[in-house]
Amino acid sequence: MIAIKILVSGIVQGVGFRPFINRIAVKAGVNGYVQNLGGGEVVIWVEGSRERIVKFLKLFRLEKPKPAEIRYMRVYRVEPVGYNGFKILKSSDSRSILSMIPPDIAICDECIKEIEDPSSRWYRYPFNSCAYCGPRFSMIYKIPYDRENTSMNEFPLCSECKSEYEDINNIRRYHAQGISCPKCGPRLWLTNSKGDIIDDDDPIKTASELIREGCIVAIKGLGGFHIACRADNDEIVNTLRIRKKRPMKPFALMARDLNVIEKLAILVEEARELLTAPQRPIVLLPRREDAPLSKYVAPGLDTVGVMLPYTGIHYMLLKEYEDGYMIMTSGNYYNKPMEIDNESALKNLSGIVDYFLLHNRRIVNRVDDSVIRFTSGRPVFLRRGRGYAPRWIETSWKTDRVILSFGADLQNTFTIYISNKAIISQYIGDLEEFETLEDFEKYLNFFIKTYGVDVSKSIIVADKHPKYLSRYLADKWRDKYTSEIKYIQHHVAHSYAVLGEYSTNEGIVIAIDGVGYGDDGMIWGGEVIHIRYDSYERIAHLEYHKMPGGDLATIYPIRMLISILSKIFGFEKAIEYIGGLNLTKYLRDLNELDAIKYAIKNTNLMTSSMGRFLDAVSTLLDICGYRSYEGEPAMKLEAFSKRGHLIDEFIDRPYYLRNNIIRTSMIMKDLIDNLENYRAEDLAYTVQYVLGYELGLTAVKTADLYGYSSIYISGGAAVNDIIIKGVLNALSEHGLKLKMHYELPPGDGSISFGQACAVVNGLG
Repeated sequence: MIAIKILVSGIVQGVGFRPFINRIAVKAGVNGYVQNLGGGEVVIWVEGSRERIVKFLKLFRLEKPKPAEIRYMRVYRVEPVGYNGFKILKSSDSRSILSMIPPDIAICDECIKEIEDPSSRWYRYPFNSCAYCGPRFSMIYKIPYDRENTSMNEFPLCSECKSEYEDINNIRRYHAQGISCPKCGPRLWLTNSKGDIIDDDDPIKTASELIREGCIVAIKGLGGFHIACRADNDEIVNTLRIRKKRPMKPFALMARDLNVIEKLAILVEEARELLTAPQRPIVLLPRREDAPLSKYVAPGLDTVGVMLPYTGIHYMLLKEYEDGYMIMTSGNYYNKPMEIDNESALKNLSGIVDYFLLHNRRIVNRVDDSVIRFTSGRPVFLRRGRGYAPRWIETSWKTDRVILSFGADLQNTFTIYISNKAIISQYIGDLEEFETLEDFEKYLNFFIKTYGVDVSKSIIVADKHPKYLSRYLADKWRDKYTSEIKYIQHHVAHSYAVLGEYSTNEGIVIAIDGVGYGDDGMIWGGEVIHIRYDSYERIAHLEYHKMPGGDLATIYPIRMLISILSKIFGFEKAIEYIGGLNLTKYLRDLNELDAIKYAIKNTNLMTSSMGRFLDAVSTLLDICGYRSYEGEPAMKLEAFSKRGHLIDEFIDRPYYLRNNIIRTSMIMKDLIDNLENYRAEDLAYTVQYVLGYELGLTAVKTADLYGYSSIYISGGAAVNDIIIKGVLNALSEHGLKLKMHYELPPGDGSISFGQACAVVNGLG
């Protein structure tokens, strides 16, 4: 008789792991127990003959549940106690090693079959789930992951569900914490916009019919509310835009299956795999020219964001809907957090929707849909949320002190770095809204409590920008807990973020985005940075241009265009020029010109931002002259350029100066000089390509000095296909490779991770 004790961490709670251990223990004929612990880990005690323990370990390797992910496993030899049989012990709040909070998992095929089977007791039951699927993070109050620690604690199991819960031979429901049925589980109902309940035996079918008739319906889902309506009718989609105060930002679609998606977009095999993965992200795909979609679904863009149903509610809704696809956008007013509570949704969405499809299972943690696009043929996150968060990233760097990094103001996430593990929150949102700030603190406190963090002994990290709300929060927490605090420059954080994904702390990084407070007090955004362990050097950047009006220049890019043209021609000629191109329509009024002239003459605020330069180009080519959502002019410029080709004569121009500045004013001058010589699509394509190519060349110069074989890239503009192509071609000419983000978004959603990586490496 021998005994072993096994500690396992990773995604091992909420994925049927303990029932699996119990089953293989019975098969192997060993005794002992399995138990969830309070850090998200699992402890297993096994005793028996050597042969039986060997059999147990073999079954452990061969039959592990697919959703389970083992990141750490340690086996200890212990003295046998003499257990009789094998048991699943009551969970403990004690912690030994850290483990992951399980992310939400899309409904599995087996559960869908039961929903569709008239002989099943789950027939048309939208909350059907099992050990391998369903809500996890979105309904957890705390770990360990047990029913009483989730919002399913309000739904005691009926006798039939309890019998299955206790049946070791029921692989999918034995000790599955989230199971329920129509007798004991959550329920759905339909209301009008005022919240009056509509007496209906089949609210999902009725909701589908209402959407077909042209109504707009709010749907309470897994991690928050969606708003659904027809996607093929201009009037209906435009009505949603007006009500939601979302004039141009694209709407996501949900489609019944891949066959329906193929009618809307062009599918490649990698996209099929992403769409059908248990995470079920929104995937941006090239829109078919003959797609039966309203022009208002994604105005000015050549892609459409599509996802497959990931709950029984969504599946049944699309099954009833003849066309098989509809708009499924976030349930909120523009820039506000997505609604998760029935009463709040009825209050805040009643001016947008005609009906509500509600249920009574509490959403504990808001989790927005994840969004992925393809850049240079590779999947890249735009938003990391449902299905992926809060998975951590392990690096090769360990810290004795916990690091709490507060991220950026846009696309905010926070990171808790413990030992060598970076626990990155779900997408929080833009912190300019008070409700989002409240969410930030709510979820930060949740993670701190979950992982037993002592804030007073931790290092807090924030962005250097003195006016960032994330920095304001960090300073507030520093004062409250008397913690040590460090400030990391925005693009340095971007650089460490991409390096951190590859567990390296040395390299050349191209960091390109819209805005970041620079070390010189200017607004950076087109940088080449050399990271060496605990130091960095800005080795090159895009040319500085004045930002007339500061933030106004980000909303009205005509201001940036006038600034750049004034540098080239002088103010009066610049105004004459934009007048000749009929671009003065992008001014709020002609009197604004005096304010712009004054600002250009007197402001000291300058920017090297890639985003601001692309905005100016987008305005010059009359593609987009007003930013109604983050990145809009640049995104529409990229979409417009997909029909263009490279103008070769631009490539050999001397845009790169010896003082390590890429002369964007010269690029703009060449663009203007050739407006009548080439198609706008070709000029748009060429400008973006040249920017990438020149940045690539500047990175190569330093890489050669240090013998680097790869260049890294990060920042919100690092998803632009054409820019990336230019960088790739510049690097390939010198035998270098380009490394991009693959676990996190290149945009500001990765800033908190980069801040933590910078500090753990000694910066700040």
